[in-house]
Amino acid sequence: MADQEKIRNLISPDKIASIVSGNSDYPDWFDEFKRLSAENLMDQNLPSIKDSEWESTKINSLTEKLFNDDFDTNKSVNELVYEDLEKDPNKITINFSNGIYTSPDHLPSHIKILSHTNNRDQFRDLLDINKESTDSFSCVLNSIILSDVLLIEASDNQKIDTLIHIINHASDRVNVAPRIEIRAARNSSVKVFEEVKTSKNSIMNHVLRVNCQKDANIEFYKVIDRQKNSHYLGNQYIKANENAKIKFFLWDFGGDTSKTVTDANLLGKKSEISYSALFTPNNDLHSGNQIKINHEASDTKSNIKVRGVLQDQSNGVFYGKIKVNENVIKTSAFMENKNLLLSDDASISSKPILEIYNDDTECSHSATSGSIDKEKLFYLKTRGIDEVEAKSFLINSFIEEISGEIRNKKIQDAFTGYLLVNRES
Repeated sequence: MADQEKIRNLISPDKIASIVSGNSDYPDWFDEFKRLSAENLMDQNLPSIKDSEWESTKINSLTEKLFNDDFDTNKSVNELVYEDLEKDPNKITINFSNGIYTSPDHLPSHIKILSHTNNRDQFRDLLDINKESTDSFSCVLNSIILSDVLLIEASDNQKIDTLIHIINHASDRVNVAPRIEIRAARNSSVKVFEEVKTSKNSIMNHVLRVNCQKDANIEFYKVIDRQKNSHYLGNQYIKANENAKIKFFLWDFGGDTSKTVTDANLLGKKSEISYSALFTPNNDLHSGNQIKINHEASDTKSNIKVRGVLQDQSNGVFYGKIKVNENVIKTSAFMENKNLLLSDDASISSKPILEIYNDDTECSHSATSGSIDKEKLFYLKTRGIDEVEAKSFLINSFIEEISGEIRNKKIQDAFTGYLLVNRES
């Protein structure tokens, strides 16, 4: 496939029609929404590794599968995924199987499932509101395949103490597009933990939108399971208004292609975002992390901290960009990327960028990559620790620079149990 070639020149209208997978039960407006999204896709350029934001990404593998493979259009619910889930009164577990909402039967008022059959007026309004943001390659794909939308909506002064636990699962040979919308009204708070699980030969194209109003607080934690022979695209759009606080944490185990793109806008004074991410691919898997933060108001803060641990022939990409606009003063912006290469065949591409258009800003950025510190390893061995255990200790210490930032005990326990099982798989 040629770089920067129009998608309409690469695939037939029949193939696009099969991706849209229309449903005879869809209302006319939803069919029209999907048709217009498909037209938008046809006019898109194919993502290219010549583009700095897609550099070193295994894009050919993704597009070949997306446009040439025949997917199973019967997106039935896989009940086996959930049969062992324990009910926990301290959290609400929400299951999406192949983009379709499955349980529980009764949801609290601050959680809604929107679709062409459930809360359809609100569903239509939400899609209309988001039209302005659906011009990227992966977002357009999400709109074409979209089924259900999860809406989490905290009202004024509402403190939601119960953890919201989301499980997004894709079965073999499916192309799915989950979408989550989180809205925190004034002085409200909400905490969300999401697990992403894909099966072989599947594609998950995920959209998350977060809108944090004045004095609100949102914490979002995500783990992306290891995805051999499957692909994950994550698109995250964040808005923080006056004195809003957003904490985002991501752990990505890698996939044939796994790429998370985050666009955050600090719109109000004293708004803050803390973004922490860890990617740990092995074998020949890929993990990409792209984060852009735009300071549009004075007295705002951003902090990006990303760690990569790469084994075997795996590949990682970090692209970070913080922009402080002109006349936006008294801001602080920090970005740090550290990578640990455990193999001579592992590779990393790191590109931290600062765009600062005034002098009244405190900012810094750094990126380092290297292998295990031989002096530290030698020191541990002189204390009677064998080499394998010493290396494991140093790797875990490196990882805990990020994972140790999880303060919430419920989320910490969920991550610890999950990661101990999956790190060795």
